[in-house]
Amino acid sequence: MTSLSSNAGARQALQYCIANSRRHDEAARLALLARRDEAALQEADAWDHLRAAGNPAAAQLFGVVLSAKACFDVAGWTTHAGSRVLADDPPARRDAPMVARLRQAGCLLRAQTNMTEFAYGALGLNPWYGTPRTPLATDADRVAGGSSSGAAVATALGMAHLAVCSDTSGSARIPAAFCGVVGFKPSRARYPAEGMLHLSSSFDVPGLMADSAALCRRADRALAPVDAHRPVPPGQSLHGLRLVVPEQWLADTLDAPVAAAFEAWLDQLARAGAQIRTRPLPMLAEAGRTASEGGIIAAEAYLLHAARLADHADRYDARVGPRILSGADVRAHAYALAQARLAELARDYDAAMAQADAVVTPAVPMLPPAIESLRHADAYAAANRRAFQLTEFANRLDLPSITLPCGGAPRLPVGLMFTGRRARDGALLALAERVELALAGDAADRIPAARPIPPVPPEVHP
Repeated sequence: MTSLSSNAGARQALQYCIANSRRHDEAARLALLARRDEAALQEADAWDHLRAAGNPAAAQLFGVVLSAKACFDVAGWTTHAGSRVLADDPPARRDAPMVARLRQAGCLLRAQTNMTEFAYGALGLNPWYGTPRTPLATDADRVAGGSSSGAAVATALGMAHLAVCSDTSGSARIPAAFCGVVGFKPSRARYPAEGMLHLSSSFDVPGLMADSAALCRRADRALAPVDAHRPVPPGQSLHGLRLVVPEQWLADTLDAPVAAAFEAWLDQLARAGAQIRTRPLPMLAEAGRTASEGGIIAAEAYLLHAARLADHADRYDARVGPRILSGADVRAHAYALAQARLAELARDYDAAMAQADAVVTPAVPMLPPAIESLRHADAYAAANRRAFQLTEFANRLDLPSITLPCGGAPRLPVGLMFTGRRARDGALLALAERVELALAGDAADRIPAARPIPPVPPEVHP
């Protein structure tokens, strides 16, 4: 597959992504639910004109092709969140602020992406719009992961460079790991959440997917203020990086291929200079149990969906509707106790990580399951719960978290995840970019991505 030259313009970058959609037409049909290619081409021409005229405001994300998950408002598209319940709603009148900011920074919005209905699932199954498949599987139709399934496939196959998605229990990071791209979940309130259809007000955050950690970092700088804790500039040495592997928690959790990839990663990180220690971090597993036992997500989802369920329960996905309906039975004292305990666990994490930079784990303990294996409800429930076993603590404790893809050949649908300290998102993104460089994780070797993206103009380079 031919790649673009390093001086590609915005139109060329967009045309390359459009060509990738045609090349992978079946994957595009399942991943992209709405498109605006012609309008995006007109916008690309306008950005190219500004660049040619030497306009210094043209722009830190110049030529980056963007997709938006179907739970975010985009003017002219219905925000249906992957559900037929909302399919007949009127289109949004304006872009969600996060989408608008990225477009103002130079992104070319071209597609709305598929998702698990109402973002309530970690495997990406959708009976109404179809189930995207991971491009990394060769032996069977395997899930792309959820809930941001379409975003991951679109990014992995070069249909877009960057995706706006949501993350409640791992929805940006699980599909990123399964599809071989980067997924980033920020701390709460780092990015504007207005215009995003929520599942859980306590745990939802807008997130990003990209074909490199470097691009995630560029997008973050367009979206968020500079951190008070100044990040270390990226470089190929990892000396001074302090990483913690949770003691015991991973021992009986990982499938053999994931465990082998993780051990190889730890060896590479150590050889690159990182200091890696194993410590007990019991609050990580307890955070997930606490949220589940307190029924936090189900209760908050029911609050949002009670009226719709009363009138249209039969229109919900059978894997989603009953789980939301169970929120009606959550007791107030159980919910309140769980929230209080999570606050305590967050403080425990802060104390345990005071002298460390990040927790390092795989993103998902297993390889993506075959779609056929999830046909029965019990099998689906077990696989779904397991998929977010390692990602959810970042949401429960309000921590930034990022997953990087597995390099080498053959490519494995496995992610290396770093979870940092609350409100130090910039430091975590800088860490991820350092690791990407040190492990030779250049996005150019990923399946087939639209690289390179037009360069940042020097006058606006962060």
